[in-house]
Amino acid sequence: MTEINNKNFEQHFPEIRKALEQAKFVSVDLEFSALYPLKEYSPSLFDTPNERYQKIRKSVKLVVPIQVGLTAFSFNPDTNSYLGTIYNFYIIPASFPFIRKNCLFQSDTLSFLKFFEFDFNKFVYSGIPYMNKDEEQEIRQRFKSNDITDVQSLFRQELETIFHNEGEKIRNWYMTANIGETITIPEFYQVSKDSDEFVYFIHKTIRERFKGVWSSVENDEFVLKKVTIEESIKLNQVCNLEEECIKNLLGFSRVFRYLVSLQKPLVGHNLMQDLLLMLECFEKPLPSSYESFKKTINALFPKIFDTKTILYNIKKQVPEDKTISDKSLKDTFEYFKDGVGRHLALNSPAIENNCNGTYKYHEAGWDSFCAGYIFIRMAYFNLYQKYPKSKRYMSGELIAGLEFCQNKVNVIRGAVSSIQLDGEDPASTRPPYLVVESLKNAPINIHQVSSVLSSFGFVEIRKFPYQNKMALIAVDNFGSARRILQNFKSNKEYQIRQYSALKHSPVIRACLLSGVTISGVILLWITHSIIKK
Repeated sequence: MTEINNKNFEQHFPEIRKALEQAKFVSVDLEFSALYPLKEYSPSLFDTPNERYQKIRKSVKLVVPIQVGLTAFSFNPDTNSYLGTIYNFYIIPASFPFIRKNCLFQSDTLSFLKFFEFDFNKFVYSGIPYMNKDEEQEIRQRFKSNDITDVQSLFRQELETIFHNEGEKIRNWYMTANIGETITIPEFYQVSKDSDEFVYFIHKTIRERFKGVWSSVENDEFVLKKVTIEESIKLNQVCNLEEECIKNLLGFSRVFRYLVSLQKPLVGHNLMQDLLLMLECFEKPLPSSYESFKKTINALFPKIFDTKTILYNIKKQVPEDKTISDKSLKDTFEYFKDGVGRHLALNSPAIENNCNGTYKYHEAGWDSFCAGYIFIRMAYFNLYQKYPKSKRYMSGELIAGLEFCQNKVNVIRGAVSSIQLDGEDPASTRPPYLVVESLKNAPINIHQVSSVLSSFGFVEIRKFPYQNKMALIAVDNFGSARRILQNFKSNKEYQIRQYSALKHSPVIRACLLSGVTISGVILLWITHSIIKK
């Protein structure tokens, strides 16, 4: 695994481009500063796809990715083997006048990352900048109109101080130096080395104050060279200061844009939040329309595979004595890597990586490899069930075999199990809603019912509007729903039944009593209205 930071990014960028270009597919993983920073936008089992999108869209405006993992998987048909070339990027939002970004860090997210030994110093001190297209356009426009001056700099006072301290030294050299002579100013580099903004304003100030002086950074030193005015103009055309600044501020976004240009299949595990965050931070602010989001992300990445969705679809094909562990990415990876899942299919390909034996779960680079690894194993197992057992499969065949899961992205605890990025979302496969009704002559106690039902798994409860003795229950799996119904058959305090709009909606019951005909569409609309109240 290669760790990429702001100090070695330019050195490794050509290698990264080549690895992505040669890849059959690329897997991705992100670590965030927060998951659900705003309580009012927390996910719910009652969320429709549009509602979940709107919640995440509002949340990610306050969240930043702090680490990105990319694994480029190449395939060798002669040896029937894959090689995952892993890159682990520490990234940080670009900081420059007019594009300062506010973000939230969630304490439990930080505690989680700290537990898994995330290096926050590398994020802060060595993070690669990034910005989206709107931010880039803002900077370009400001440069064009000459709006960016040291007045807007965070380091205005520091710039004044360092030029006050070093200015006389530079002036004395400037007055006596011949064309072609140079001088190094170590203090400039020591002060500015960790800030693209500081570096930009040092260059800008030197070139404005001393006509015929060219400034550059060479071997970790600020070097000033006396040149002719004509040479200065030519150098600025070749090495334009503003373009160089934009290039540095784009940072990781250059990797993202190159990945988009290649149109390679993109693989990840529980990808929905990763996709929204990548679009917001590296491409453009998320559109307000859910359908516009789907069109945008599908144009950027026409083939997306969520390993969580694939897992749900192939689990039923696995023998009972070899049941897949799907509690986490780590469990699923270890099931396929060292557990019984490794031999679900004969002649499955070897999968290697460039990790050299050192890795940590919940490090984006390693997690991106794990996602790609289980993708290959599941893709192979999927075809193994349908064709001769001795057959070997090319990479394209494995990917084509999973077309039924293409662009289906898992939804964690929502009203639907997945969304379809290139078409209409699939119908819900979640358990039907349940209704709990108090058998006593008293309003239902939501907290008490929640406490009682918590032993059956993850459930959510919402009161019916205008019905203080009834509440709606959403359950995340059919097993929990069955156990709840069975255990409350003879309960003396509460009656729990499957929800029916015809039976439980007071509006529909009133319509039926008055002889009004109700269509299926109206039934769905009324049910949704009840859920949202």
